[in-house]
Amino acid sequence: MGKHLRQIVGKAAQPSEERRKVRSPLSAKSVLLSGGLFIGALGSMTVGSGKGASASWWQSLAPETLTVTGSYLAGFFIGWGARRAIRLTSIITGLAVAAVGLVVYLGWDASAVQSWLNATSSWAGENIESAGHYLVSLLPSAGAAGVGGVLGFKRK
Repeated sequence: MGKHLRQIVGKAAQPSEERRKVRSPLSAKSVLLSGGLFIGALGSMTVGSGKGASASWWQSLAPETLTVTGSYLAGFFIGWGARRAIRLTSIITGLAVAAVGLVVYLGWDASAVQSWLNATSSWAGENIESAGHYLVSLLPSAGAAGVGGVLGFKRK
């Protein structure tokens, strides 16, 4: 009976492990498609026109394809990173608030710690926001970057 239960538990644990592997940002179909188009456009621009005159239509589209797919990929990874950063800062903030609550519960004066936490959290929020605006301003295609950012943020 114990062996049978371990087999059931082992099978039940497999889908979550497989889901974790599948949920990698590099395994997203849109990232794979954009990455392939990006590499193809980059290769087309670097190789130039040679004997392959049949692909001349692709070479005319290569600069725009490179711009759009590069912006999409950058936006996707910025959004994915933002989600992870928000989750990490939420955990750290929760632990800090719990520690301050414990200090106040024990009867210590925590006003200095509270003012430091408020200043630090506002500083971190401003810097993260300005870094995000700076990174997005570097992207040439705002539409593709916006779509990539939304899809990257949704990616767990």
